[in-house]
Amino acid sequence: MSLDTARQAVDLAFELGKDSACVSFFGGEPLLEWPLILQIIDYAKQQSRKVGKHIVFRMSTNGTLFTEEMLQVCKENRVLFAISLDGNEQAHNAQRLTAQGTGSFKLVDEKLEMMLRYNPLTVATSVITPQTVDRLADSIHYIWSRGLRYIVHQLDYTHPDWTPKVMEQLSKSYEQLALWYIERMRAGDAFYMNLFDDKLRTHIRTPIKLGVLCDFGAKKISIAQDGTIYPCVQFVSDREDTTDFRIGHVSSGLTPRWQELIAANKQERTDCKGCALLGRCSNYCGCLNWQTTGSVTGVSPILCAHEQMLIPIADEIGNILFKEKNPMFIRKHYKHLKETDFVHDFD
Repeated sequence: MSLDTARQAVDLAFELGKDSACVSFFGGEPLLEWPLILQIIDYAKQQSRKVGKHIVFRMSTNGTLFTEEMLQVCKENRVLFAISLDGNEQAHNAQRLTAQGTGSFKLVDEKLEMMLRYNPLTVATSVITPQTVDRLADSIHYIWSRGLRYIVHQLDYTHPDWTPKVMEQLSKSYEQLALWYIERMRAGDAFYMNLFDDKLRTHIRTPIKLGVLCDFGAKKISIAQDGTIYPCVQFVSDREDTTDFRIGHVSSGLTPRWQELIAANKQERTDCKGCALLGRCSNYCGCLNWQTTGSVTGVSPILCAHEQMLIPIADEIGNILFKEKNPMFIRKHYKHLKETDFVHDFD
């Protein structure tokens, strides 16, 4: 991306942001463009002072290029980041290779201590594939042992090798992770694990509403390197089938297509009508639906099977910890709620 395009993107963020703006760096690997990132940060801070709106920064990176100097800049400018870490060495190297075809695990592992020293809020993002389902328990122990306390698991729904047998293996791995989660709660440990925490919240709080889980351009937009605007990073691609999701350009602003796509994502998922889990699963993510079915409102059978398997496991965690009146569980999921916000308690 040129600096001029980046500046226009920053200006648009301030224009659209009510009281603040967030600039998030993604790729590819954003650290390959570190000099440009420094320029964007400087410009965004100047504009923040000029327009009187707060600015925050985010980054998704594999972390392998981090230096102490880079991390110092991130700390000084409050650039929070998530790193790609699929678990232990076997899990990570099964799908994270360097350009030379070798595993990248050691390149990340050797820098974790340094990353956490500068950013204790470092998020570990782990992608689950059929090749890693049997390594999830070992992987969570590794991630925890390295000091990471913010853990995000994402299933690769587009992978061609999902089968009933593999899903059964995944279910067993989730049950192992559930035991680990309960153990950590009983020990009084503070952490975030989206896999279960997000599902527990949908039980305790108001169910997810259409357009909330996936804002699809309503709260966040993504800018391609040429300045084209998309409703989500998922569409920043050279694929021809993404052209219908172009919603403007940084040089000319947003088009009516922007609001059309936001409205489309708020349509009911007809495949899910009558489902008892409606409002609790990821079927509301229009980006994911498009990736797996080609339609914003179409729901992948793999996604459906996954949610039907995951949610009962998460609820069993809730049942156990709520009956125990586990202090950490109550503090994590109930402390910010009023009684009228509860859908129902675990019992």
